[in-house]
Amino acid sequence: MNLTNSQPVKPFYKRKWFLFLITIILISNISRCFKDDNNVNPVIEEIKVPELKVDYKSNNENLLKAVSAEKKVKEAIITNANVLYISVVDDGTRRDGYADYMCQLVKDYNSNVNSVKIVKVWSTKDPNRDNSYGVLLGESFCE
Repeated sequence: MNLTNSQPVKPFYKRKWFLFLITIILISNISRCFKDDNNVNPVIEEIKVPELKVDYKSNNENLLKAVSAEKKVKEAIITNANVLYISVVDDGTRRDGYADYMCQLVKDYNSNVNSVKIVKVWSTKDPNRDNSYGVLLGESFCE
C-alpha cells in the first residue's frame, strides 16, 4: 500500500465540530420562523366608513306624491308607526295585490314604511272598520 500519494485525512474531532456548528445554526434559524413576535406582524388600521344618513322625511313625501298620483287612490297617509294607509273606492275585491304593488313603490323611494294597508274611502265611521282609518280591503308587509 502506497501512503505517500494519498491526501491527509482531517482529524475526526474537527469534522464533528463543524457538523455541530452547522446543526446549531440551522436549529436557531428554524426556531425564528415559528416565533410569534407581535412586532413582526404588520398593523392593520381600521378603516372608518362615513355613515350615510337617509332623509326619510323627503323620501316619504316623494312616496306620498307618487301614491297620490295613482288613479285609484283617493287619499294616502303615513302614520308615526310607519304604516302607509291608502284609501280607495271599494269595488268588492281584495286589494292585497295592490298593496304589494305599493310596497314596491316604498322600496323604489327608499322609504321607511313597514307595511301598506288599503282601506275603503270614507269608512272611518263604518262599524266594520279595521281601526280608525277604515275598513281594511288589503294589506302587505314590506320587506
